[in-house]
Amino acid sequence: MIYLDNSATTQVRDEVAKFEYDCSREMYFNPSSVYAAGVAVRAELDTARATIMNCLDAPRDGKVYFTGSATEANNTILRGLAKKNKKILVGAGEHPSVYETAKSLKNDGYEVGFVKLQTNGLLDIEHLNSLLDDTVGLVSFIHVSNETGAINDIAEISKLIKSKSPKCIVHCDGVQAFLKIPFSLSETLVDAYTISSHKIHGPKGVGAFYIRNGININPIILGGGQEGGVRSGTENAPAILAFVLACKIMASKLQQNYAHALELKNLLIKNLSEKCTDFSINSLSAPTSPNILSVAFAGVKGEVLLHALESHGVLVSTGSACSSKLSGNRVLQAMGQSPSVIEGNIRFSFSEFNTADEIIMTVNYLAEELTKLRKLKR
Repeated sequence: MIYLDNSATTQVRDEVAKFEYDCSREMYFNPSSVYAAGVAVRAELDTARATIMNCLDAPRDGKVYFTGSATEANNTILRGLAKKNKKILVGAGEHPSVYETAKSLKNDGYEVGFVKLQTNGLLDIEHLNSLLDDTVGLVSFIHVSNETGAINDIAEISKLIKSKSPKCIVHCDGVQAFLKIPFSLSETLVDAYTISSHKIHGPKGVGAFYIRNGININPIILGGGQEGGVRSGTENAPAILAFVLACKIMASKLQQNYAHALELKNLLIKNLSEKCTDFSINSLSAPTSPNILSVAFAGVKGEVLLHALESHGVLVSTGSACSSKLSGNRVLQAMGQSPSVIEGNIRFSFSEFNTADEIIMTVNYLAEELTKLRKLKR
């Protein structure tokens, strides 16, 4: 099998899976318990928060909270910070966990505006600027697009937001950026940042967010008051600690993995240019993550091409797995792409476990299937 859908999820590292299993057997105590074994688990979780803060290079006037997923984290931030007397601005290219939450808030009577995208997939800064004023209480925009890999300049954008709306809270969905591209949260004015475990070879069912101190969140899950009252429910300590182990490994290999992903991406583009015709690359003029390549193939349906590649053991996607049951592609539509481009879109996404040989084989299969499918359509 050739797995090129690493933006949807990643293979859990062997050592991380083993570590989670061992923790489940040996550190199963409830972190809220007051006896020594529970207190020890609580201490491990606090150390885990500090590790993630270091990986983010986050300002020390903040804290990390653990959730059951990045989707839950995004929901917590948007719903927990929304105020009826303050406007909410959300990028048009957001992950469904942000975009659909924003739509739901709008239906609930909150004032929500959506910031346009440029044709290259980046946030439209001029449009954002036109919407900013003292009535804006929350802005949420994605760091790296899960659809195209376009990288928004979170330092410049957060600076602009604070200059026009000083009291506004700035949130970034950093799931596709965290430990895949180099950045420092301390060099930005971002107030809250969301991350996920299963995108970096950690276990599923764990997410987290960083938020600056002094920002009060209304919890969306009530109960025993765990996670400082922000997210009730007994913490999944084994999964959280395994997530942090994955963070440590990814942090130690960030530059190496970045270079490897970029090499694979460039190799894929080179081979596509040599062996395939009638295709276009989305967000070509924008700075993009080396881990994601979004390509539209003329004259074919992306889903048909996906299954054709699957018959060769190659797994790709047509876009976000979280919106795979929806027709079209909202992000590409927001970029102004034509229906034919959207229809023929495929997303390739890489990890350190992919090889150059896999890329070459994938393009060979791709060229073969494109020829077949285009002949059938004549």
